[in-house]
Amino acid sequence: MLPVFLFLVLDVMSFCIDGRGTDKLSFKMTLLLAISVFLLILNDILPSTADQIPLIGIYYSVIFILIGISILETILVNLLKAKGAEKRSVETTATVTDQDDSVSDLNEEPSSTLNCCAPVQQNQQEKTCLGWTRVARIIDVIFLILYIITIIVFLSVLGKLWSS
Repeated sequence: MLPVFLFLVLDVMSFCIDGRGTDKLSFKMTLLLAISVFLLILNDILPSTADQIPLIGIYYSVIFILIGISILETILVNLLKAKGAEKRSVETTATVTDQDDSVSDLNEEPSSTLNCCAPVQQNQQEKTCLGWTRVARIIDVIFLILYIITIIVFLSVLGKLWSS
């Protein structure tokens, strides 16, 4: 029971890993793989003629499900962060191209007007890009809080079932 609990603690601590790369997702997948190995070992150890699922089976299965949900959340957060970064890079490229066009227009026609709206548009685009990153961060924090609450409730209910 202790190794699986440590895997759960490692999963909670994985929220401290920087989410920009795939390190966090790889780490969580490794935890899920380790728990699935424990489930296979447990399947061989437990009697197959039992009428009820043993508490240790429920314990392993619920932790497996919790880490699976945590992986889905990590994928969602990475997707939102990538969407914000992609949008920011596309918009930055467009803004730079617009500014280059304005400069070339100035060189060709001295009477042309400056693109006064470019800084305002760039600020709006940066806010939109930061919006996706902010949404991803909010989802990550809310999920962490709900995840910890779920773990505490599950372990306390399992403790009460075990002691009775």
